[in-house]
Amino acid sequence: MYPFVSVTWAWEEIWAAAHRHARWTPETLTWSGDVHARWSDPACVVTQICGGPFATVHHRDMHLIGTLALDIPEADGGRYRSVLLTPHDRDLDRLVSEGTHVVANSDDSLSGWVSLLAATVGVDDDWPGQVTFTGTHHASLSALARGEADLASIDSWSLALIGAEQPELVAGLKRVGLGPWVPTPAITARRGLPLEQVDQLRSALRQALADPATESARAALRVTGFADAELDDYLAILTLGRIA
Repeated sequence: MYPFVSVTWAWEEIWAAAHRHARWTPETLTWSGDVHARWSDPACVVTQICGGPFATVHHRDMHLIGTLALDIPEADGGRYRSVLLTPHDRDLDRLVSEGTHVVANSDDSLSGWVSLLAATVGVDDDWPGQVTFTGTHHASLSALARGEADLASIDSWSLALIGAEQPELVAGLKRVGLGPWVPTPAITARRGLPLEQVDQLRSALRQALADPATESARAALRVTGFADAELDDYLAILTLGRIA
């Protein structure tokens, strides 16, 4: 879910280390261009999925492998918070108005839309002003940077990686709030995978993410290691309301 050009090498390095511990897995990653399509692809062995669609739909057709612990200010182990950003010199209370144009990556996004509502009007209420869905967090940041929108909730992991790759895109934006604590995106395997291989894959990723040989890759990705996760961690997202 984080295929930024500056870190594709890091993902590939970590996957190569995992493959060494589970030789039955694909030797290399496939960069499909549409991670959402992989969530329903029976040929996809392992992928990442946002906590929202995993909790609402895909927990029924995927095995939960675990998640990643992040080295960013908005994270704590295997959970994190979105960042609310604006190009204006206004606090969040003043931005909640009919005149504020918000952008989000999609209307089912936990980090971009549900977190925005949770931090402002409440997840069961509608935004009072204009809303545009951009398709990606990068596009939402671009809209803010160009002055075409007033407020967005950005996945904090995406923000860290985009900020390192394109610092000019975020340099003029002001942090005005944080979304609720939610699990970082789940690492999952297709449901038809034998449980023995599910366990092997979990062990392989744990070892790869603790291997000194992947230290540079982990640093580039802002990842500290593998984190155990339970299905209930993700189902708890449903208590936010709107996403259910």
